[in-house]
Amino acid sequence: MHKDGKQYLKNAIKQNFCCPFRTSKDDSLCSCKHPKYFNGKKNRGCVRYITTGTNYRGSINRESVFFKKIYALRTESERYNSRWKSLNLEHASVRNMDSVRNLNTTSHICLLTVAIAAIKSGHVDKIKSLTKLKHSA
Repeated sequence: MHKDGKQYLKNAIKQNFCCPFRTSKDDSLCSCKHPKYFNGKKNRGCVRYITTGTNYRGSINRESVFFKKIYALRTESERYNSRWKSLNLEHASVRNMDSVRNLNTTSHICLLTVAIAAIKSGHVDKIKSLTKLKHSA
């Protein structure tokens, strides 16, 4: 089934789905031999409607594998961003755009270096903070 448009109602969204061969004139294309396909009309085949609410957050399947993979990536990037934020680079001390880029690149290299040093020294639990890594050495 292919998506065939949406209807926006007051408290819901109605998604239309239709047969992929609905405009075809060849009767041999319908592999499932559905009775609505052989009706002799211009648009033939099945049409289905799925109605969802306008609350998109509530309609997310949080148990799906796709959601869990995307959410794991999101939380990973948020952890990294919070570590980057702890370097106090939100208000850069430089004014030139190239200098800001260089400063950001240097800070990312520092964060990655701390992570590599923590892994190489066997202190994987100290991967988040340079000061904790210093105290463990």
